[in-house]
Amino acid sequence: MALTAAVVGATAAVAGTAVSINQQKKVSAATRRQQGLSARRSQRQAIREAQIRRAQSQVQAGAMGVTGGSGLAGGQASLSSQLGGSLGFAGQMSGLSQQITMLRVEHKQQVL
Repeated sequence: MALTAAVVGATAAVAGTAVSINQQKKVSAATRRQQGLSARRSQRQAIREAQIRRAQSQVQAGAMGVTGGSGLAGGQASLSSQLGGSLGFAGQMSGLSQQITMLRVEHKQQVL
């Protein structure tokens, strides 16, 4: 009788651990999706802001009678460079967040 109870208890513990690991995997996947959505939103916002700044600089240049030239071209290139830096940083942060999430899940699985 005691042996049967021990076997049932051990089986329940293993089943509970499997369920917990499965739940952690689901949480991890949902967190990665959330981080991806956040990163894409940040990227779209950075692109939108760069487009606004580019349009504003063109309007200001036009108001001053400048339709071309190296100054305007340099300003436009600077905006593009800043956008590239912002997008690169956002991508790196998203990747690091995903790695942290995966490491947390792996650690929890090892603890169980």
